[in-house]
Amino acid sequence: MTMALTETRTEAPIRAPASRLSIARIAIADDLATFEGVWRALERDGVASPYQSFDWVRLWHEKVSGPRGETPLIVVGFDAGGSPSFLWPLVRDRFGPFRIATHFGGKHATLNFFPWRRETAEGFRFEDMAYVFGQITERAPDLDFVMLFNQPNSWNGAPNPFALLPHHRSTEDNFVLHIGGRSGKEVLEQELSNSMRSRLRNKERKLARLPGYHYLKAATAADVDRCLDTFFVQKAEKLTMIGLDNVFGHDGVEDFIRAACHEGLATGNPVIELHALEIDGDMLALFSGIHDRRRFTSMFNSHTNSENSRQSPGLILLQHVVTDCAARGFESFDIGPGEARYKSFFCKTFEPIFDSILPLSSRARLAVLPVRAAFRLKSEIKHNPTLWSVASFVRRSVNRFRRGAVPADD
Repeated sequence: MTMALTETRTEAPIRAPASRLSIARIAIADDLATFEGVWRALERDGVASPYQSFDWVRLWHEKVSGPRGETPLIVVGFDAGGSPSFLWPLVRDRFGPFRIATHFGGKHATLNFFPWRRETAEGFRFEDMAYVFGQITERAPDLDFVMLFNQPNSWNGAPNPFALLPHHRSTEDNFVLHIGGRSGKEVLEQELSNSMRSRLRNKERKLARLPGYHYLKAATAADVDRCLDTFFVQKAEKLTMIGLDNVFGHDGVEDFIRAACHEGLATGNPVIELHALEIDGDMLALFSGIHDRRRFTSMFNSHTNSENSRQSPGLILLQHVVTDCAARGFESFDIGPGEARYKSFFCKTFEPIFDSILPLSSRARLAVLPVRAAFRLKSEIKHNPTLWSVASFVRRSVNRFRRGAVPADD
């Protein structure tokens, strides 16, 4: 049975005539190693967000999803000449009573664009999608849904074929700074107001008087370990203070981040790179990032809870990171999804991203409309400032009660 891809009526299955397909063969594996060569070739010569790189996914599976007992579902399409056209790295998981396939990385993977050959992504059609999902349904009959989150409409100019399918706006948009060949100095002068640049210069002068003040791009194992040791403490304190779940404290996540920051460090190309402002005895701010040689994407960040936080070390550090990205020739800098005032100082372009809830089984087709409605409701609340402020207060209050604390007046 092929999967239903239409959102109207009852999502009746669709079959695509083989003569109209732009792909000749689908292969599926339940391990990462089988298609490592294909994967790396598509990363190198095609288009893919760095959250879908082989090394990022491999480390996540080694440290997090594998120990949880989750199984990969790697879907590869080949053209008539036998060349790989795309690779979808999926992992089996649960969503309530449903068995799903989704991206590796959960909330830590914030921009998901699978590896595609550019011409394949540009020419992919609805019939091709129907055929691929039909193959997944036949070979993985245990699955109910494919659920994909935080997908950009395009990546480095290539369209996202998943936009052909039913989808809805993600809960948050991505903040983007287009560098476009400018120098770091030009970017900062053109993107930041004169008054903002002046304030940050004055604040950095104050920080520069502190013993040992410097900007660091982690280049040694000692740099990585020192920065991360402080980061995990700073982040846990911050998330606890605002009443949010510490996703960095979940099983395996710290091990994954440490491994990804060390992987490739010796050759100057770590899977996750770290940028920091430090003084003797403290890390003032940290930004991490991953890239595909064209787009740099921020992954996580933190800043000191000391009195020095008044000098905006996070904004000062961002200036250094943006300048470094410009010097390395990156075309853009993604500060990532999520509302935060500091993001709009640097990244004034909002990139809409979308989610896909796609049924595979008969019971999933019966449930797909209410499941999609629930995700849409969350998105609408997040994009409505009034509703989101109420929801945030309730969430913080519930989390504080769970920790045995009385909620403060907000």
